[in-house]
Amino acid sequence: MKRLTLLTGALLLIWAASAEAALYRWVDENGNTQYSDKPPAAQPKGGVTELDKRGIVRKTPQPQMSEEERLRKQEAERQANEARRRDRALLLSFSRPEEVDLLRDQQVEAIQATIQTNKIKRQNASAKLARLNEQADRFAKRKKPIPTDLETDIALTRKEIDEIDLDSQKRQTEIIEVKKRAEADKKRLTELQAGQR
Repeated sequence: MKRLTLLTGALLLIWAASAEAALYRWVDENGNTQYSDKPPAAQPKGGVTELDKRGIVRKTPQPQMSEEERLRKQEAERQANEARRRDRALLLSFSRPEEVDLLRDQQVEAIQATIQTNKIKRQNASAKLARLNEQADRFAKRKKPIPTDLETDIALTRKEIDEIDLDSQKRQTEIIEVKKRAEADKKRLTELQAGQR
C-alpha cells in the first residue's frame, strides 16, 4: 500500500511537471515561425511567446523598444512626474490665486533692486572710463605711448561695463519670465482648485 502511494505521488508529480511545461513560439531572423520546448538562445527581435501544452498563450512578449523610444518614454515620464510635483507644490503653497500675484510682485521687486544697483555700478564705471580716457588723450596729445597699465585699466573698465549691461538685460528677461510663470501658475492653481470642488 505504501509503495502504491509513493508510486501514485511520483506519477502525479511527473504529470504536473509535464502539464506545466511550456512551449515557446518566435519568429526567426528569416521570418519563419519557430516552436520549441526551450526558449531560443538569442532574444529574437519580436520577442518570445510562451504557450502551454494545449497551445494557449500564457505570456506574450514585451514589445522591444528602440533606444530612442525608450529615451522618449523616460522623458515623458520625467515630465509627468515634474508636472505632478509642481501641482502638489502649487496646492501646498497657495490657497488663493491672489497669493501668486503677491509672490510675483516680491520677486519682480527684488530683480528691479538688482537692476537699480547695476545702474549705479554702470554710472561709476562710466565715470572711471571717462577719467581713464582723458589720461590716455593727454598721452596721445604729447605724442607719448599710453602706459600698459592704463591700457589694461581701460580694457577692464570697458569689460566691466559690458558685463553690467549684459546682467541688466538678463534681469529684464528674468522679470518677463517671472510674470509668465506667475500667470501660468495662477491659471493652473485655479484649475486644480476647481477639480477639488
